[in-house]
Amino acid sequence: MSWLQFINKQKSNNDDYVIITVAETKGSTPCNIGQKIIYSGDDNFYGSIGGGNFEFKALMNAKKMLNLASNHTEIVRYPLGASLGQCCGGYVKVMFESFLCRGKSNEEESWINYVNEMAEKSADFVVVTVIDKSLARKINSSKFVYVQSDKDGINLKGINKVDAKELAMKLNLTEINDNLTEPAQLKEKDSVCYESFAYSQQQAVAVFGAGHVSRALMPILTQLPITIHWIDDRKSQFELYNGDKSKINIVCEEMSESVLDLPKNIYCMIITYSHQLDFEICEQIMSRDSFCYLGVIGSKIKGDKFRERLKNKGISDKLVEKLMCPMGVKHKVIKSPVSIAISIATDLINFLENNKQINLI
Repeated sequence: MSWLQFINKQKSNNDDYVIITVAETKGSTPCNIGQKIIYSGDDNFYGSIGGGNFEFKALMNAKKMLNLASNHTEIVRYPLGASLGQCCGGYVKVMFESFLCRGKSNEEESWINYVNEMAEKSADFVVVTVIDKSLARKINSSKFVYVQSDKDGINLKGINKVDAKELAMKLNLTEINDNLTEPAQLKEKDSVCYESFAYSQQQAVAVFGAGHVSRALMPILTQLPITIHWIDDRKSQFELYNGDKSKINIVCEEMSESVLDLPKNIYCMIITYSHQLDFEICEQIMSRDSFCYLGVIGSKIKGDKFRERLKNKGISDKLVEKLMCPMGVKHKVIKSPVSIAISIATDLINFLENNKQINLI
């Protein structure tokens, strides 16, 4: 389940809830910008912003907001020092937004419908939260969605009776949209928070094979900021997976042929039922030469044989040496599907983290 799905659940149950979002961090902190908790009560919340006394204090503030007479938005700064019994040394700014059932109008929550729509399409968009109450009254909305439109350049969803171009210029929306370089980022400026969702910036990952290891891998991958393409020619294998499929692009077709339709610069993991099929997929991926990682489950001997065969097929030594086989950490004793999946996922997490660090330099 995602934070968005949890909100949809609360809405369908007519439950009050508070969105807790990390808006800014500085120094050593246990969380990242954009991390969320959706709080609807002590035994009914989703997500984390790092745990510890810091998170406890944030939850207590959210609990108080559920008892207010009307919806409220505020930003609270938490120094991570002695006052919180923590020694991180940095600080975190957290945005709190309450959404109460009593007295609410459809317009107040129309933004979430548009977020659902944009997320379903994997489109890039910016959620704008107006904390300045006078500005919110002026535009008759405290939260709306900005989408870059090919037709008129500006599309404000969840807001009516305003000059879209004038408001977009006033809030610098075009500039923010043009600088979407992270899958998720949030900025506070002049009592307005801009939270971007740049699905186009997410790393594409292809998993070939839907056997027991891949099925153990999916619950981990769906929690990462990636776009997943899960490929197998056996429909029955996908049906054995009981987890959340909402974040997975399932491709049920011949696996080696499906390579041509994948996004460029893709991260590939090959975990099929056949060594020959593994090789055919490797050959297709290398012939296309648009991947950032290529890993195959197996042994060192299997990897050596694959490299030799690929070179004999005329693929360059430089390209062949990119093949990782075995991928993950090879264990001699613990070889369960879950342990293999964790090892493979760790490689991907390290890859994503290294790329993130490079982008920060």
